Amino acid sequence: MTSCTQRIWLWPNLLSLDAPLVAVLWQILFVRCFRAEPDIAAAALLVASVWLIYSGDRMLDAWRGTVNRPRHEFCRRHWRSLLPIWGFVFAATACVAWLALPQVVFIRGLCLVAIVGIYFAAVHAVPVRWRRYWPKEAMVGLLFALGASLAAWSYVRSPADIMTVLLFSCLCWINCVAIEQWETGGGQWPVGTAAACIALAAILFLHQQRPVLSSAEAASALGFVLLDRKRPGLSSDAVRVLADAALLSPLVFLPVAWFVN
Repeated sequence: MTSCTQRIWLWPNLLSLDAPLVAVLWQILFVRCFRAEPDIAAAALLVASVWLIYSGDRMLDAWRGTVNRPRHEFCRRHWRSLLPIWGFVFAATACVAWLALPQVVFIRGLCLVAIVGIYFAAVHAVPVRWRRYWPKEAMVGLLFALGASLAAWSYVRSPADIMTVLLFSCLCWINCVAIEQWETGGGQWPVGTAAACIALAAILFLHQQRPVLSSAEAASALGFVLLDRKRPGLSSDAVRVLADAALLSPLVFLPVAWFVN
């Protein structure tokens, strides 16, 4: 019973559902804080798109056999079941995007899809000796932040708005680097220091213009600071799940956004 219970909290990560949840929560927060129009189709498409990217990336890693972590092992064992689901979600996502998205959002989404395609080619098709020059984690962070904020791009009005998206991309970058470093046990990249700098920047430069967004970003950054300090006493499974949980600060700040904005 204990083993089963322990596995339950790993399922969102194994099924590639954690990243879509983070993405849609931040999308809703960006939309609310920038006073954009809520769009259920855009939210559903973001969830589906992020799942397609993350699950596809993991299946490719699993087929190449280059990574041996629980989420990749899960894909290696169950790819025959996952692949038809992936194909169906891909087709449904393409149809809904074509039929439901405003033209400007659709075109912007296509541009992001093209960049994601370049990312996949660089990570999975380029010779290994060249991949070390490819800033994988930074690209993931930037693309994730751009995708999560896509529905609110038309409502970006100031440098502060742009900075909120950039700081969120930095948080996503820290998340990727931290998971990679903590899982492998290698590298000395200062996760806690970098996260503390993000928290400080959010509080100092954005609190006046975007109090809710800056507070959410600072809270997530401080979550990484705390996690970096507690990491030695945590299992690799716990670290992986908590690193994604640190980005769930919109759960706390979304109710505030409804009153402030």
